[in-house]
Amino acid sequence: MTASKKAIITTFSEYRDTLDAHYDQRERIIKCSRDVTALSKKIVFALLRITQDSPEKVFKDAEAKHAQVLELFKKLSKELQGSDACRYNRQATPGIQEYIEAIGLWHFLQHDRLITMDQVLERLSVDGQPLVTVTDEDYLLGVSDLPGEVNRYCINAIGKGDHEAVKRCLEFLRLLKEGISMVMCSCHSKELAKKQPVLNSSLEKIEKTYYSMAIRETELHSIGVMNVDNLEQANIIS
Repeated sequence: MTASKKAIITTFSEYRDTLDAHYDQRERIIKCSRDVTALSKKIVFALLRITQDSPEKVFKDAEAKHAQVLELFKKLSKELQGSDACRYNRQATPGIQEYIEAIGLWHFLQHDRLITMDQVLERLSVDGQPLVTVTDEDYLLGVSDLPGEVNRYCINAIGKGDHEAVKRCLEFLRLLKEGISMVMCSCHSKELAKKQPVLNSSLEKIEKTYYSMAIRETELHSIGVMNVDNLEQANIIS
């Protein structure tokens, strides 16, 4: 084998090794992101039980799962050093967005407010340093997934006769829609636009529910029925 052939084979062997390393790293990031997504969904499911269990128990369960998510982010952090944070952002972002949705719901249940970017980074930090890079798009797409979970919480709250929760959900989604609409006026994002129908649908459902509850309560009060605790009582009376 001539020297030139050896040089070519050596060069292409290096290319092969580089590509293999790239695909292996990409697959590790995808797997870790999927694991983050799965655990984040478990946090959401735990939080939605707040209408059935005590808040202390629900938040304690969510905190335990959150600690597991942070361990996954520590693994992900090792794969996203330097320029790799941008190179593999597309593979990591699904898990990051799902995580933001989970802690966004958590924050709403505790404070009736939208979680901020700084608060997301604080939750994602160890010793004051964020474990992964969270882009503005990650944040916006993450909080844009909140309406569906807020709607589920609202449905559960109605079953328990918590009319104030319905009002809080309505106010929250109105403010969220207003904020996202302002963002979309200044920049166009196809992914963000795709999420708007769910936001609009969730807001419409909660508005109709709230208006129906208010009208029904007024009707019942007008015939002398007071302290209607939930919709089941109203249906029985009808």
